[in-house]
Formats: sequence, structure tokens, C-alpha cells
Amino acid sequence: MSDAPGAFWVDTDYDREYASDGRSRYAAYLRDAAFEPWTDNDRSVEWAAFAWRRATGPVMSPGYVRRHPRVLGAQLERSGWDGSLIASVSLACSLPDQLAMTLTRSLPLGGRSAYWQDWPTEDLGGDTRYYEPGEADLDARPYALTTLSLQFAVPSAALPEPPADTAAQLGAAQHAAAVVVGELNRIAGPVLGALSGSPSLAGERDW
Repeated sequence: MSDAPGAFWVDTDYDREYASDGRSRYAAYLRDAAFEPWTDNDRSVEWAAFAWRRATGPVMSPGYVRRHPRVLGAQLERSGWDGSLIASVSLACSLPDQLAMTLTRSLPLGGRSAYWQDWPTEDLGGDTRYYEPGEADLDARPYALTTLSLQFAVPSAALPEPPADTAAQLGAAQHAAAVVVGELNRIAGPVLGALSGSPSLAGERDW
């Protein structure tokens, strides 16, 4: 897998290497669903949202588009207000300073003392994964999970129109995914860099 250049990136090598047709896993996921826009207007925006859903989890796992470990989710949709492309990106982040000192104190819990825990993580072959605590985790200790929600409009001038035929579907979807990845990295990347403690995100990878 290539190094992560930002919040999101396209893993073309994996997509091609593990394709049943020797070409692209993503192409198969595109064929499994029909593109059905809500309106004849803003079709490039709706195509981008469709291509993104097919390229990411939970539809495609691992996705054609990969994400930084701190990115818990990213959704795209067409705005009902003006037809623009709206992104919602959620990030796992550390506790704010206002809470950090309070939550370092012990908490009486079931006749014992316990301490608030941050996001649990696991190492998957050198890659870090943030995950929601399970029932066994919650039985042992309390968790204070901080999430930062970024919501913004994505510039859509460079988005391709939906393909006229199925033969061009993969290329149009790859084009849309590449444009969206670039814009999300431009907008959300600096925020993620600040959360990671460095403007460079290399070294932290997807799972």
C-alpha cells in the first residue's frame, strides 16, 4: 500500500491486484448498483456522491478510496438547497483541554475506582485503527470519545458528468473519486494534520 498523502487516497494498486477480472475491484462494485439521480439537474454532483458511496465502506471494504485512521466516516450528498455537493467528515480526536483535567480523576464505578479512557486503538501490522469500545471494554472502564464533525460544501466545477454508457462508467467514477479526494484533502487535511500533531500525515495509515 502506498503512503497516505492526506486524509484520503486512492489505492489503485490494491484495486487492480485483487480484482477478479484482473482490472478493477471498484468496477465490480459499480456494476452492482444502478445510478438513479433524484433530478436531471446537478448530475455531476449526484454522480460524485454515487461514485463515492461505491468506493468506500461499508459498501466496499477495503475501499477503492482509503482513509486516515482518524477519519471515522465521510459521506457526500447533494444539497437540497442549491444542488451543491456537501461533505460530512467525522474525525476521532483527543479530549479538549477543558475536559482533560477533569477526566483524569478517578471515577467510583461499581465499588471500584476507574479512569476515563480515550479512543481505543489497535495495531494492525504497523497500521493504527481507532474503534468504538465493545461491551466487554465498557464493563471494565468508562470511555470519553471525542469526535470532530466537519461539514462543508465541496467545489464541483471539476466533477465529471455521468457516463453515457456502462463502458465509460469506471473511468467516470475514478475521475469523480479523484476530484473529491483532492478537495477533501485540501479542506479537511489541515485539520487532520493539527489533530495528528504534525502537518505531515505520512506514517499514519488506513486499516
